[in-house]
Amino acid sequence: MPLTESLTIQRCGNDTLTMTLTELLKPELILTNSVCASKDDLIKTIVEKIYSSRMEPPISQDVLLQAILNREQIGGTFLPSGLSLPHARLKDFEGFIIALGTTKEPLFHEGTQLRLMALMISSQSGGAHYLPAVAALTKISRDSEFLSRLGGTENAESFIDLLRERDQQLE
Repeated sequence: MPLTESLTIQRCGNDTLTMTLTELLKPELILTNSVCASKDDLIKTIVEKIYSSRMEPPISQDVLLQAILNREQIGGTFLPSGLSLPHARLKDFEGFIIALGTTKEPLFHEGTQLRLMALMISSQSGGAHYLPAVAALTKISRDSEFLSRLGGTENAESFIDLLRERDQQLE
């Protein structure tokens, strides 16, 4: 089983579904080398990308952005490894959206470099994908060298390819 990307999702009863993080990712929702001045600016850029890709949650872009920023004020979702996990859990939404972002220039939040942002939108219960995705991303973030390599990718396809390469190396 791959260390970084295997997700086990519990379904009804004892049924489980194993998939990889890369199966949840959509190239149109991966931003590399973003030019942003702050963590909040990167959140805004990723939310704009979600709406421009037609992966629209059931609320307006402004309301979603505010919900995510409000959640960040309650308690940060920034790990010491440099992984940021802003999210929103929405009423009347049963889907799961994950969008990833890296920045061209280093961003710092509370003295720690932000290396990868994974913005997630799910149902109020979190759905089947939320916690397994957080676990997989947390495992990825523990490998500083690999996280740096992800941050250095030039485009969404190379980002996903790097994740797949890592997956194959660890099988």
